[in-house]
Parts: sequence; structure tokens; C-alpha cells
Amino acid sequence: MPLISDELREALNSQWSEEVYNSHLYLFVYAYLKNKGFDNIASHFKGQHGEEQTHAQMILDLLTDLNADFDSPAIEPCRMSFNSILDVASAYIEREIGTTTSLNEIKQMAIDENNPVIEERMREMIKLQQHEYEEATGFMDKAQILGGDWKATLLWDAALGD
Repeated sequence: MPLISDELREALNSQWSEEVYNSHLYLFVYAYLKNKGFDNIASHFKGQHGEEQTHAQMILDLLTDLNADFDSPAIEPCRMSFNSILDVASAYIEREIGTTTSLNEIKQMAIDENNPVIEERMREMIKLQQHEYEEATGFMDKAQILGGDWKATLLWDAALGD
């Protein structure tokens, strides 16, 4: 018998798919930037890819620890184009804001349902999001300073290689 309501289980399954999508998005950004010659900036997104995979695994572990069914929802493909580094920064920060919001909603559902196990795990994940949000806002700040210019982005990339 699962130790979780159907509503929370569905929310966690959905969150798993969001974390996997984030992982795929960051891998897409990594490949895009690497193909454009921004190897050092690209490496940041390779790291983000790994972090998102870890988050998805945390949710899967939570579901299985609670003996809840895992549905493996479909993951949307990543198809986007970037006209500037600002487009990359916008996609990055939007995903991190959305992820934090979603985790907070699940935490509130757990509070409402008096499920301290899920509540505590969501608090842990939100704490991890604080660091990711800081990275995304810092990335956006740099992209804005550069005005989105790809030539200026080359200087940023080169500085990261030092």
C-alpha cells in the first residue's frame, strides 16, 4: 500500500518529467554552445545536465521508497533556436523559476495532506534550487551586460578557460 495520495503521486511523476526535461534542455544547450565554439560556457550546462539527472533520481527514489507507482511520463523534445546568449539565459532562468515554483507547490500539497516525508524532501530540493537559481541569475546578469552579443560572449568564454 503506497504511503502517498494519488494527487501527490501524480504531481511527483510530473515533477520527475520536468527534471528530466531540464536535463535534456541543458544537454541541448551544452551541444549548441559547444558547436558554436563556446566550450567553456558549454561545460557549465553539461554540469547542469548532471544535476538535473540527480534531481530526477531523487524523485524516483522518493516514489519507490513510498511504494508508489512510477508512470514515466513522456518527455517533450528540446527544439529551440537562440539568436543571442540572452536567449540561452532566458531559457535557463525560466526553467529554474518554473522548477522552484513546482517544487514549492508539491511541498504545499504535502503540508495540506500532512505528509511530512514528501514535505521534507521538497524542502531539501528547494534548498538545492536556491543554488541553481543563483547560477541562472548570475548567467543572466552576464548575458545582459554583454547585450547578448556573440562576439562579446567569446571573451566571456575565453575568460572562463583561464
